[in-house]
Amino acid sequence: MCIKFIDISEHNTILSLDKIKDANLKGVIMKATEGTTYIDHIVDIFYTALKDTNNVGFYHYLTSTSSPITQAQNFWNKIKDKQYQIMPVLDVEQDSLANNAEYYSEQFIAEFYRLSGQKMLIYSGRYYIEEHFSEYFKKNNFWWVADFSAKDKPIIKDCNIVAWQYTSSSHEYRFALGDLDVSMLYNEANFFINKQVASTNLINNIGVLQAELNAQNLKDKNGNKLVIDGVAGELTLSACPTLKQGASGKITKWVQTYLNIDNDGIFGNITRQAIILYQKQNKLTSDGIMGRKTWSKILGLKAI
Repeated sequence: MCIKFIDISEHNTILSLDKIKDANLKGVIMKATEGTTYIDHIVDIFYTALKDTNNVGFYHYLTSTSSPITQAQNFWNKIKDKQYQIMPVLDVEQDSLANNAEYYSEQFIAEFYRLSGQKMLIYSGRYYIEEHFSEYFKKNNFWWVADFSAKDKPIIKDCNIVAWQYTSSSHEYRFALGDLDVSMLYNEANFFINKQVASTNLINNIGVLQAELNAQNLKDKNGNKLVIDGVAGELTLSACPTLKQGASGKITKWVQTYLNIDNDGIFGNITRQAIILYQKQNKLTSDGIMGRKTWSKILGLKAI
């Protein structure tokens, strides 16, 4: 069974897109965007030609020259109306980004999850990963690793490696002229998407809340960022802030949407009254404050 896939961009010369479907590849990942405004010039042509015959996916090239939040928005806006089977990929390898690689990646991933409800695969070089990402970040993400010197799948401490790009200069496929990136796939479960979820249906999703807590640098009780897994537990609860009248922002907006009231992100009297009603209905102290017990009930946790 074939375990190879390729990635392509406007920098590749593809002689015949039709012949890719006969190459016995697991998939094709296309560059979609870079930075906040750049869109790959050929991505739509690639997608139209390949979407019905190949497993397809998209990647974003992360840069240091603009906000990771606006970069995530650029990526999602480009791919949101397309159908793809492969996990969205964040390409993190720019030298000028090195000192902020983990911070930018966290911000990008959190915003992308807020918009799409989808997790991401991270692409980077072996030595870049070892030098610029923490043990915690490596453990809690899935990786597509480039290592052209390795003779087999690379091993990186604490790193969940899904795929290995073993060459950027392959000439083994006749549908391409010049160098081609080729990778080996090792973990299909964390490479393919089982179900894409429309972003409009995700506002109450626990993962959206976890992503926003991370974006606001609200840590769990152990001082760590949350794993965005969409499952509420004690760690998620411990990161939730106390909210009261006068608060504002995306966490307030999340609560308002959960309570089915106007979600303007401003904690005014209407929000306070809605929380009081919710507390009364659930036999909690009806003070109109989003404290630990109210958060626990909303998150579906046992009474504390």
